[in-house]
Amino acid sequence: MRGHGHYIMKTKILTNEDNRARVALLDGEGKPAHELELVLCEGRGKDENDKACKFLYWAFESGKESNLDLSDFQDWLGELAKADLLTVDPEIWQRDAIGYRLNNGKFKTLQRTSKDGVRLDNLTPTEKLEAIVKSLGDGSAFKVRQSGDSKAKVEAKLVAEQDKGKRMAEIYKERREIEELEKAAKGDKKKPHQDALAALDLEFDQLATS
Repeated sequence: MRGHGHYIMKTKILTNEDNRARVALLDGEGKPAHELELVLCEGRGKDENDKACKFLYWAFESGKESNLDLSDFQDWLGELAKADLLTVDPEIWQRDAIGYRLNNGKFKTLQRTSKDGVRLDNLTPTEKLEAIVKSLGDGSAFKVRQSGDSKAKVEAKLVAEQDKGKRMAEIYKERREIEELEKAAKGDKKKPHQDALAALDLEFDQLATS
């Protein structure tokens, strides 16, 4: 599809479950050409009354937990560039993304000192430069903070625990009902109810130990 001098590429949400979403850039035939994965994270926000509240947002997962390779982003950017939808060359975009991460992360931290939890601007330009150069040389500028369980995983775990508790309560209720039917049944008619009870007991045990 062409408009305003360039192709407008279509996208599609392929899957969205368990706080993970797989999205695709579609080719001319409407088939997924390139895919990326996003996770639903939990942060802090403010409601309309300016009170602190939970803020859910989608983001790319980083570190070992991520299912993405650098080539996934390169392919996506390359396709956008071919359709004349990027204002810069893909390699320049990637270079600037790395620079942005350093400039607004580690470099900002290094150019201030901390006292009693307060960030102070008390270094000379030369001292700031020396701190940055040192971090580039010893690798600390590129160090990634270890996050343990990602917020998305914690959120997913909470949902799973809630679902598990709900199902265990349902099993308990179902069991009482089937026990009444089993007591009322006679002879061979008890067997189906006994089998159903055994199946529920097995499911309950599996949930309890998972």
